[in-house]
Amino acid sequence: MALTTSGNIAIKPQDHTAYFIGEQPCNIDGSFVTSLVNSPQKRQLYANLVSDFYLSCHPDNRAYVDFYDKVTTYYNIISSPAINLDAEACRRLKKPLIVRNEESPLVYTDTNASRANISCFNEKFYPLKIAIVGAGGTGSYILDFVSKTPVAEIHLFDADVFNTHNAFRAPGAASVEELEQQLFKIEYLSNKYSQIHKRIIPHKEYITQANIEVLKNMSYVFLCVDKVNVRNTIAGYLIDNEIPFINSGLGIYLSDNKLGGMVDVTTAYKDHYYYIKEAFSGNDVKDDDMYASNIQIAELNAMAAIYSIIKWKKMLGFYHDVKQEMRSVYSISDNDMYNEKY
Repeated sequence: MALTTSGNIAIKPQDHTAYFIGEQPCNIDGSFVTSLVNSPQKRQLYANLVSDFYLSCHPDNRAYVDFYDKVTTYYNIISSPAINLDAEACRRLKKPLIVRNEESPLVYTDTNASRANISCFNEKFYPLKIAIVGAGGTGSYILDFVSKTPVAEIHLFDADVFNTHNAFRAPGAASVEELEQQLFKIEYLSNKYSQIHKRIIPHKEYITQANIEVLKNMSYVFLCVDKVNVRNTIAGYLIDNEIPFINSGLGIYLSDNKLGGMVDVTTAYKDHYYYIKEAFSGNDVKDDDMYASNIQIAELNAMAAIYSIIKWKKMLGFYHDVKQEMRSVYSISDNDMYNEKY
């Protein structure tokens, strides 16, 4: 059943359907309860949980009062014929069964996935350790999206303070009081997002040659740094150690009193490291020219993060990936997306 909650409170059921595992419900004479079964339906609800039937019961043309009402209605219809034949055939629990998933990295249950019957996809996230290098505009939006998945750990790396201008590049709204605390970006963001994800681990440091090995045990790395030489150093290490990563960046310029430029997302993963290495091989200061303006706009930061997250989920097998591009460049003025393979 699709459960809708407000925090830990279950609200009134929104529909009258349910999935059922087992043989088709029968009447006392052994005939099928055809009015109850909408259709036979093999649906993967969780990793090891597959339905047999999709049920529909709308009693007396009324709405269900609560989930107890809904569950007991289904229970009575399905169990009554069996109980008439054998009083011991079914047992009803006399006390609430409290279910807690202490192992989940999420603070509260992902009912968004369960109500859409895609909870089985969450298995793809459970073992992953994610690093976000650079917690600025794009990095903060990436955290916003990753924190809503049940990955094992989220590591944030940055040593900058969260100042007023950062509030205009980041998701959500920072209060004046929060800004006046002069928190580090990783502190501000981990405080915010630990309300939905339990395992956000802030690192008040930049990634340098001295500490780069902290990335060695990561499953995926999101690279969100402005300086090209720093980006290339980190990318080179990740390539050499075959750690999949996604690099994202903005190149925005001012011309004729309007802004133009591009959003660039480049992906490196198994069997493609050799081909992608050249893209991260230069350390010339001229390579920084495209990013030198430091113009960042929230929606473009969000776009870079969105394309990065979509590509990451394609790599996990969450989304279809027909093109299997390794680089995507969105042009603002043309409204075109250019895809490249290496």
